[in-house]
Amino acid sequence: MKKNLISLAVAASVLGGAAVQAGQYVNPEGTGQVLMFPFYNADNGNATNFHLVNTTGKAKAVKVRFVEHKNSDEVLDFNLYLSPYDHFAFGVIGDPNGTGAAIITQDNSCTVPELGSANGAFSGTAIEETSGATTRTQPFVNYQYANTLDVDSSIERSLTGHLEVIEMGVLVNNGSPLDALGKLTQWASFVTHGATDVPANCDALATAWATSAMPAAAVTAAEGGLYGLAYHINVDSAAAYGFEPTAIADWALTTNHTNPGLDVPNITQGDTAFNVQTGASENAQVWTDGSATNGAQAISAILMTDSLSNDVMVNPAIGGMTDWVVTFPTKKYHVDALGTAADPVIPPFTDNWRGTYTTAALTKKEDPACEIVAPTAYDREENTAVGGNGFSPAPESASSLICNETAVISMGPAGTPSALNVEMGLTSYAYPYTEGWMTFKFGGATSKNAVSGLTQDMTLASGNDSLVMTGLPAIGFAAYKVSNGAMSYGNASEHKTNSNNIVSSNAGG
Repeated sequence: MKKNLISLAVAASVLGGAAVQAGQYVNPEGTGQVLMFPFYNADNGNATNFHLVNTTGKAKAVKVRFVEHKNSDEVLDFNLYLSPYDHFAFGVIGDPNGTGAAIITQDNSCTVPELGSANGAFSGTAIEETSGATTRTQPFVNYQYANTLDVDSSIERSLTGHLEVIEMGVLVNNGSPLDALGKLTQWASFVTHGATDVPANCDALATAWATSAMPAAAVTAAEGGLYGLAYHINVDSAAAYGFEPTAIADWALTTNHTNPGLDVPNITQGDTAFNVQTGASENAQVWTDGSATNGAQAISAILMTDSLSNDVMVNPAIGGMTDWVVTFPTKKYHVDALGTAADPVIPPFTDNWRGTYTTAALTKKEDPACEIVAPTAYDREENTAVGGNGFSPAPESASSLICNETAVISMGPAGTPSALNVEMGLTSYAYPYTEGWMTFKFGGATSKNAVSGLTQDMTLASGNDSLVMTGLPAIGFAAYKVSNGAMSYGNASEHKTNSNNIVSSNAGG
């Protein structure tokens, strides 16, 4: 999701030339160092195709990380090395040899580990096609959440989630082709595609990591310039839905190139400084610098919104269906900071995650981190229905809660078909009209956990003052499907957000 933000340079001019501190911000131009895709889905015959593009003339080291839908536990990550102006294409599908998800690609860009290789109980395959291409399939894994802390350790939990892409730095050639130990050091040249459309030497990168580590001099600081796009497709239902990631610029001013066997870098390691629009109206265009405890909280700040708004179309005369995808890409770092039930929740979220707990009846259950949302539905003639219609199914007896970190909400009465043909983690909202729009309101809601007493607010430093933010950091889109006889049509629309919930006592700098 791209908010209505402007570049730091424009911000400075709006502020009358006042100095603007560097920091993370959502780039309206669609490129950045971090790309946050709100959704992937391989459930129920679905596939999600992704494109990652390096728009620059420099080689890039990139971390690609998939996380599952309940608690954003990692299900697969790898290092991707993009040549100048490279385009990496892949799909997420149901594992052909299992019951979870898997990545599939015929792309030649270098990855470490190589896709289609061994990985314990979830090893991949590499098949040479008659065309000369190699089809590589790498299953997702449940290693991070298959433990005594989680009731649900199933690999099926990996079928739905979201994707984050982090630029770790710029690959360079350093020294002579051979260093003092006789090792090749032309790192940027290794990943560059030649006349045969194949990188010059992917094995050199894999060997460097396998034998010790790539030298620090191989990579310089990240510079941005990545963009992405995706589309969700289901062949049986004959519909596809295109969507784009949120692009975050100036995420880090340093190098974060790490061993592919580690689950870092992650979004906590970005710049703690951020730049966000504040003010009471769109015309205000006031920008404020802030500082957070870590990079993930800085991203939460720039994604904060007090509402999500979008169309709903469920008209049965044209087979109308609508799903809303709502993703909280930083939520894990607020609700599961140390991985125990006693951990404090970090605002603006209000409820912590417990993968398991034991009831009085000694039954193990899952306690998701749920957030209250206040829905308001409108038809096309301004008729309004406020609240009342809760999500179904809901945990315990509560209503109007979003619990998954990647949530898919089908509009209409319980049992209404999903436009995205989703089953895993699907909830429904009883939208009372056939066509119109609606708003999910965040901000100020009390936690479902009465003990915490928290509200959906976050206060961060801004110079010598405080920046008060109300709402939740959310991204996503609405997917619409209509049918015309044997034909189906799909469309997607990014959610509309509202940053007027951000107030600074020194607004304007």
